[in-house]
Amino acid sequence: MEDENNKKGTPIVALCTVFNSISYVCLEQRITNVFTCVMTTSQEKVIRKDDDGVYDKCFVVVGEMNTVRELPKRRVRPPKIKMPRAAAPNHFFAVRISDCQIIQAVHNVHSTILEQEPVLKQTLVPPSTLHITLAVAHLSTTEDVVKANQVLQESVRDFSARLQSPQLDIHLAQMGHFNNKVIYARIKEESDGAEHLNHLWKSLRDGCQTAGISLIDGDRFTPHVTLLKISKDPRLRRKGIKAVASHLYEKHLDCVFGRQVVESVQLLSMTDPKDDEGYYALKGEFHFVVESVPRLELIDDVSEKCTSSTLNSLKSHDAGFEPDNDRD
Repeated sequence: MEDENNKKGTPIVALCTVFNSISYVCLEQRITNVFTCVMTTSQEKVIRKDDDGVYDKCFVVVGEMNTVRELPKRRVRPPKIKMPRAAAPNHFFAVRISDCQIIQAVHNVHSTILEQEPVLKQTLVPPSTLHITLAVAHLSTTEDVVKANQVLQESVRDFSARLQSPQLDIHLAQMGHFNNKVIYARIKEESDGAEHLNHLWKSLRDGCQTAGISLIDGDRFTPHVTLLKISKDPRLRRKGIKAVASHLYEKHLDCVFGRQVVESVQLLSMTDPKDDEGYYALKGEFHFVVESVPRLELIDDVSEKCTSSTLNSLKSHDAGFEPDNDRD
């Protein structure tokens, strides 16, 4: 009888083990497959392993021990795929703010804030690093830096033709903020400088896109000079300080900071050591050039660049500043 069942391929059910009154059954077929048996409270579940060693079907022994019913396959959840984190910015395009009148006005704003709230000292942007950010990027290789400089050179060349002058005048007046977490000096919107900066930003953005350089927050641009940034001091959040009270700087809201003469655009590193003046490591710089017009005849520079000695006079103010790796 046993031989006849085997010839027909009829499964043979055998009692293998009894433990705490629970029966574990093992199911064999004429084909040499291996079965693993699992018990539930009311039925025996038998999972078949195929020829490749993969459990692919499920059977349940119900009622009579020789009654077998196939169950649908159990859905297997796909493994979770971790999305890569966005690369942190490490380079940026900018124009430097070096006018002595502007730096002195920024010093006055800082002093007013510190007199009332000394705990904000590490949030102040050192005057030696003042700048206007045009675009921010992550450049991971030397080749990326070379490509970024090529984009910068081409953008400055095209911009020079539009500007028709080897210099760009930027007027800073009044203060603004981003949710009182970033305090900044405004660029006069009615001045030509604001329009030119927007054009320069668009030229850099388009050039980077063509060169395959991904910009961070490259779809928006608000020209400004950051004076204070809450995120520069993470300890403040633990103290419950998430923003700057507006009354700390309200006396300077209508401050006229001054005029900056811009003659070049720079590519700067956030992560490399700063230079002797405390400014960002320079990776590239291209000047506005108008070949048809002599450079000296166009410059009417009434602004005064702060020299190293002038910056050193503010050294006591800068003492204790945390290294500024932010691009704003």
